Amino acid sequence: MAFLLDKLIRARRFLFHLTASENLVHIRQTALLKPAAALMRRAKRIELLRARRSTHVPSQTGKRSIVLRDQSPLHRRNVELLDGFGFEDFVESLNNRVFFWPGKDGGPSDYGVRHFERYENEHPVILRVGFRSLVAANPSAKPLFCAYNSGSPRCYMGNKSPRGPNTFLEAQRFAGTLSEVVEVTFEREILLPSDTEYAQHPTGKWRTLFG
Repeated sequence: MAFLLDKLIRARRFLFHLTASENLVHIRQTALLKPAAALMRRAKRIELLRARRSTHVPSQTGKRSIVLRDQSPLHRRNVELLDGFGFEDFVESLNNRVFFWPGKDGGPSDYGVRHFERYENEHPVILRVGFRSLVAANPSAKPLFCAYNSGSPRCYMGNKSPRGPNTFLEAQRFAGTLSEVVEVTFEREILLPSDTEYAQHPTGKWRTLFG
């Protein structure tokens, strides 16, 4: 059954985004989160658009280098491709998005916590932004929802994880419940509102990003 966006916003007050600590200065200066594909195009690294990143990749933006996170958990052998989608099509779809983990006051969902733990030794930064504030700051951005950790497909009881053009859906087309929303994504750059915070752990200590 489809859900109303406002219900999800009330149930999951915050959205969380993981980034490399090296990216924080640039994010503060621009107040923007850009899809990896936009950074690739600006850096004239078009060859990366449809290629899985096995390691972190630096991307030059003006005088500053932005770190694009690896896609090493994205194993082709674990993916069931649907509706004519090729693996490279799916990689490009991921690169065209900004990703958030939904959560509450205490932190992101378990998926978001596990994502942080994967990179914990690199000392990344977690951004926390009010879901309602982010939607208000980006009125033309349409949130799309995924019921999986889209970039980390797993086989379950011998079944591959499905991926295709309907992996990311609008609220009215999402067939799961509120608790089944694993990722919130946007297919465009996102303006961060003034109440955005950051920390070095999913549970805080939270500090204002701007100011």
